[in-house]
Amino acid sequence: MEGSKLYLVGIDVGNRRIGIAISDAEKKIAFPAEVIEREKNSYGLKKLKKIIGEKPVDAFVVGIPYRENGTIGQQGEKVLEYIESLKNYFHIKVISWDERYTTIIAEEVLLSDNIRREKRRQVVDKLAAQQILQSYLDHINST
Repeated sequence: MEGSKLYLVGIDVGNRRIGIAISDAEKKIAFPAEVIEREKNSYGLKKLKKIIGEKPVDAFVVGIPYRENGTIGQQGEKVLEYIESLKNYFHIKVISWDERYTTIIAEEVLLSDNIRREKRRQVVDKLAAQQILQSYLDHINST
């Protein structure tokens, strides 16, 4: 392990895929990591454990899809269930973070780069996770 250097893991939870991003040890930059394909509505926790490997993780930052009016809808409720499973499996702090527009932003980036539709589907979730995590990192580093 790297002494007191701890990483943050960003998570974008979708019905079919879960995007994963990981911060640098200084908690300044978020990097897209992988996409977990959800099988039979699984939470992919064992796959997530493989992705983070031996990295000492300080916390998970999970995007909550709030509605325009700030309430939590049906998808948000599913994410809250995922968060409970994440806490029980890893016993690591979970930070909920407003993820409104992150998938849209990630899609726009990919469209502006003329990425084919099939390729976009493969990477949009991890880019959304990167957006969630980077937003949180920017917030904690600006205070």
